[in-house]
Amino acid sequence: MIVLGLSGLPHSQEHLRATNPDIAPLDERICQGLDSAAALIVDGRLVAAASEERFTGEKGTGSLPVQAIASCLADAGVTPDDVDLIAHGFDYERHRRAFQIAGAPFDEVYASTTVTDGLTELGWSRVTERFRPVRHHVAHAESALAPSGFDRALVVVSDGMGEAESLSIFRAEGDELELLHTVPIAASLGILYSIATRFLGFQFNNDEYKVMGLAPYGDPERFRPVFEKLARADLERGTVVVDWPAGSLTEPAAGYPHARAFLAEAAFTPQTPDGDIHRDEADFAAALQERLTTVLVELVGHWLERTGERHLALAGGTFLNCKANQSIADLPGVDAMFVQPASGDDGTAPGAAWHVARTEGGGLAPVTGPFDPYLGPSYTPDDVREALEARPELTWTWLGETDEYYARAAEDIAADRIVAWFSGRMEFGPRALGHRSILARPDGDRIKERINGAVKFREAFRPFAPAVLDEDVDRLFVTRGFEPDRYMLCTAQVRPEARAVVDGIVHADDSARIQTVRDDLAPGFARLLREVKARTGSGVVVNTSFNVKGQPLIMAPGTALDTFAGIALDRLYIEGYVVEPRATTKDA
Repeated sequence: MIVLGLSGLPHSQEHLRATNPDIAPLDERICQGLDSAAALIVDGRLVAAASEERFTGEKGTGSLPVQAIASCLADAGVTPDDVDLIAHGFDYERHRRAFQIAGAPFDEVYASTTVTDGLTELGWSRVTERFRPVRHHVAHAESALAPSGFDRALVVVSDGMGEAESLSIFRAEGDELELLHTVPIAASLGILYSIATRFLGFQFNNDEYKVMGLAPYGDPERFRPVFEKLARADLERGTVVVDWPAGSLTEPAAGYPHARAFLAEAAFTPQTPDGDIHRDEADFAAALQERLTTVLVELVGHWLERTGERHLALAGGTFLNCKANQSIADLPGVDAMFVQPASGDDGTAPGAAWHVARTEGGGLAPVTGPFDPYLGPSYTPDDVREALEARPELTWTWLGETDEYYARAAEDIAADRIVAWFSGRMEFGPRALGHRSILARPDGDRIKERINGAVKFREAFRPFAPAVLDEDVDRLFVTRGFEPDRYMLCTAQVRPEARAVVDGIVHADDSARIQTVRDDLAPGFARLLREVKARTGSGVVVNTSFNVKGQPLIMAPGTALDTFAGIALDRLYIEGYVVEPRATTKDA
């Protein structure tokens, strides 16, 4: 059985822009159905997944994932006619009447035909017959449960919104996924965090990670009462309450002006972000982050105790918040925890496909190891050479996947050079996990400032993350060793005695968003880290995504070379080639 999974609402952002021609750039993502992606399950096993943004270059696009679909099918060697079922991570049909009464653009934005008609126009046949809509939070839940390997678990989904829910609690046992509780959109923790993000002058539904990065520089005490009054866990009912003043959640296309006015009156009037740290903004971010973490910890702890479950699976955009995840992982009732690396809406593509494969496609293949996030396209040395030969301004040397290749990269890192590393299949999800990464020595000279200012062109307060060999984790960091550590989905405290070794990745609260690296998932990356360890004494590097501000994670060799040529990197290591900038000759 072959199941294609899709995410996104193809016309949602287009409709938002058309009906709000003067919309501010910070508000262009205040709509449902962005981050479109495709995923393919063959005989119960996920074999490919990719986000459409990586192909189009439009970060977070919600357009029909035409190129991602083609890539997934090509990776598996199948055709559109070979696909048995098509799963989509939204099911608005049961809300059709309510949307129409409210005057919402159901047929233009939310109807399944926005997807099925698009596939038909591409030449697909029998689309309606094969199409299976899946409730959004069910797709999120499956995205965490299916790859977790848990036979039974508490599954929690939290995001901005699904069709009518913002948070859902499930209990999973075997193939059964039982819905225990939902929280309505009006009490959305995700929307609360996004409105606060917009209040601080960042983009709604895109820049929340910046606020999370700003929070450790602040003191939550001053604005704690604002958020304690606004959001809480109601443990008598096992739910979340968000008490916005009446009318706060109106006019979303204008950036929720009434909600922002309430925050300004209750807290302060923010200034336009300039990349620096300002006390009011940092204190506000700290109080926001503290409240989100507290509410989630109390709610999840309540449902763990109530159900008796000790395994926890999490998905939805809220759970890209690695600070909150760490506090949840520290709950005494958690024996094991899995967070879907693609916890945003891109993850509903495999989630919907897993659900349909489980319920209609003969079941899922047994989970035999950790979830492999390297599900995107890969490229051959011939592909790279073709791209290199079209760029005479670059110089390059072919070494192949040899000991010398890995040794030279490690020597560059040990010598405090900043390099790009491009290897194997592209990551699925927002994090670069060593296949499309910029790497550096974590105790290098002013390494954070050098990468932020000359390579990434981003805010100075944002932290960098380390990738560390599994064998070195406990010496450098305090963790519980859960699976999220493999995917940069939890923070860990840096051991005081190790700070000098990893100073460039230590955040203001002495934490780091770590990626533990093992041979089972990333043997080439682990090999590189062992070479680094042989030269520095520690198998740890700064690992940040290979892209620049506003650009999706790099996918293909041509984009990698163009980006490399435009920023201050020392070398690019790409599928056996060593590339250097500003040269006029080349060695074959």
